[in-house]
Order: sequence, then structure tokens, then C-alpha cells
Amino acid sequence: MSEEKNVVSRRSVLKGAAVGGAALVAGSALSAGTASAATRLKGSTVKWTTRGGGATGDKIAKAVNDAFTKKTGAKVVAQQVNSDDFQNNFAQIMQGSPDDAFGWMAGYRSNHFGELGLLADLTREINRLKSTLPASAIKGATSPVSKKPYIIPTTYYPWGLHYRKSMVKDIGMDPEKINNWDDLVKLMTLTQKKGLVGYSLGAKGGWEAMGTFDILNSRINGYKYHIDLLNGRAKWTDAKTKETFKYFAQLIPFMNDNVMDISWDGMRDLLLQKKTGVMMMGSWFANDFKAKSQADYDDLWIVPFPEINPKFGVDTIDAPLDGISVAANGKNVEGGKALAEFWGSPEGIQEAIKAGDTSIYVSKSFDTSKYDAFNKQKLAVLAAAKNIMFFLDRDARGDFAGPVVGPAIQSFIKKPSDVNKILESVQAQWDALPKN
Repeated sequence: MSEEKNVVSRRSVLKGAAVGGAALVAGSALSAGTASAATRLKGSTVKWTTRGGGATGDKIAKAVNDAFTKKTGAKVVAQQVNSDDFQNNFAQIMQGSPDDAFGWMAGYRSNHFGELGLLADLTREINRLKSTLPASAIKGATSPVSKKPYIIPTTYYPWGLHYRKSMVKDIGMDPEKINNWDDLVKLMTLTQKKGLVGYSLGAKGGWEAMGTFDILNSRINGYKYHIDLLNGRAKWTDAKTKETFKYFAQLIPFMNDNVMDISWDGMRDLLLQKKTGVMMMGSWFANDFKAKSQADYDDLWIVPFPEINPKFGVDTIDAPLDGISVAANGKNVEGGKALAEFWGSPEGIQEAIKAGDTSIYVSKSFDTSKYDAFNKQKLAVLAAAKNIMFFLDRDARGDFAGPVVGPAIQSFIKKPSDVNKILESVQAQWDALPKN
């Protein structure tokens, strides 16, 4: 992947979605040829996979899928799977008997599997949604190799520092002024003195802690160095990379003892249960705070990870683009494509929001004028950055991010004194990879 060429288009994805103010319109892109589509789909069965999300995820999926059934006459059979298991075994699942449509991730994860023939080409569906999708979102969903889209882009979200405003106020700090590294260390220290976890982290799946590494490296060394590092143009044994791990090591004493035993949902639970001060994570979990109570949701806040190197400030952020993909090997590929298109249409988005979805949608018809305070803050966090990362396991090749970097970060958290040996191993494994 040529990440440097994608900087402008990534930024445009966020700008194009954030300025949307038109109200969601009734109707769906399926209306182009609805009669023939309904005739083909009526009485058929489409299988759907929800990738994690718990009860809230199931509720949202049911609302969208039921609306699709009402519109087309096709029955949707849905299941929810463990997100990490689905992600880690994706190739095997797609080569077996996969469900027809499912939530997935843009970038390397959709491009690579699409190029292997495991995901369906969604060019026709993207074209029918073109009037509601920013051109940059379409570009972000399109493989630079095959020039085909293998995902309907739907949502994006910022990775940021999350905490409860009430807990920050309780330790005598201003929730709006966590601006630099010293502020963060003070927050974690005061929280820990109350017998709580200062900085919650999970690394059970190997990917969760990548978010902390991404933001530390970009704050210390800048966006360009970070992307160069992930793509072999900088060295893992370089002094700049080691500096990033020095800061990472400073976070470890503030972490929960069971880092290796929990994933993102365990991190979320610590914050939900008021057992941690801060966590660095994507904001997709906000639905679960709202499901618990409006008060819990109103207490949730997000800010950019604070400045470390004044040269770079807070100019970079992870903001992954997600969407709906279709299995090329599914039993009802056409039904899967129709369902994916519906999820990305104004009508599908409206159903998700009515069911409690707090996501930011890339659709130009998505109405941001009535955003609640937390979603407005998410947009502000995104707007503060000029460089957009998609996340380490989407910005780096798949045979390196998951199998090499994930375990390396896990090893570092377990024994930070081994940092030199760990980074030498990472570099050696990169050097041994087949060249694309």
C-alpha cells in the first residue's frame, strides 16, 4: 500500500462526512430497480453476521435487517460472533460456508481479501449509492490494485483518550484540559491513588494495544515516520522507535494487572464500572454506555491523546473506516449485495439510528445538526487532526501486523526490559517477509 498517497483522501473522508447537514431522506438506493430487486429477493434467505457489539449490536442489526425484509420480502437470518475470532479466522471462514453479508473493515483487510477473490465486487452497489457517498469515502473503500470496492463504507470513528468527566472532576482536574503528557501522568497518578486503574488496557487479541503504540509513535515522531515504519521505510531498531517504547513503558505501571486476559470489552467495562481513569480506544463502544443509562452516556467524554512533542502537537489520529462486505462464496451473493447496499443507504442508516446507534456515518445525507454532546466532541477530536491513520493492522500488511507486531507489543508489556531484543526480532521478521 502507498500510504503517503492516501493522506489527502483520508482527510477528505472525515471532512466530507463532518460537514453533512442535510436530513436523512426517506427511501433507499435500492429504489433504482426496486421492483426487479424485490422480485428476485422475495422469499429468499440472506445470512448476516454481526461482528461483536453485544445486545446493542444485535438490536441495531435487527432493526436494519427487519426493515430490509419489509422492503424486499427476503428473510434475514442473523448471528453475532466474537469479533476477534471472526477477524483472526477470516480467510478460513470465507473459504468455508460464510454468511452472505457482514460488518467489516476498509483498508488492507478488505482490499487484500477482495483481491484474493474472497469478497464480492460491490462496484454496482457503490454506484447506486454514489449520490450519498463522498468521493473520498468511495476511494477509501476501493482497492488501489484491482480498482474495485469490496466494502460499502458506512461509519468511521476516532481513537482517543476516553474517560468519565465526573471522575476527572473528582480528582480535581478539568476534563477539558488534558493537554499534554504531564497532564495525563497527573490524571493517572491521582486516579491510582484512589485505588483505581490509571490507564486501562487489554491486549488479549494482540490488536488492542496497537492503538496506544500508533498514537505514541505519531505524537513523538510524527505521522510520516509512523507510516514509514509500518511499511518498511524506517527501522524498528531505530532510536526514534525506541523512544516511543520508552513512553509506552511509562504507562505500564498505571495499567490493570490483567492486560493479557481482556480485550476491548474488558477495557470498556472498567470505565463503565468506574474502575479506571482513562483508556485509549476507538469510540465505537459508546452505544453500551447509552444502553446502560443516559446519565452514563452523558458522563462519557473523549479528547485527543495529549501532546508529547510540540513539533507534532495533536496533528494525527487513528480514524478507521468501516462498512459492509459480502462473501464471494456465500450461498446468496446477490442477496448479500442487496443487504449491504441497504445498510449503506439513508433508509438503512435511519433504522440503525432509531435503534440506538451512536456511530458517525460517512453518508452525505447523514444529519449532524442534532448531534448530542459526545458525538459533537468526536467530530471536534477528528477535526483537530490533519493526518488520518486507519489503524496499525490496516496501515501495515496483514502478514506483518497481526503475526508480528501484535505479539511483539504483548511481549513488551509483559517484560519492557526486553525492548531491544523484541525490536530486533520485529525488524528481522519484516526483513524476511516476501517482497510485494
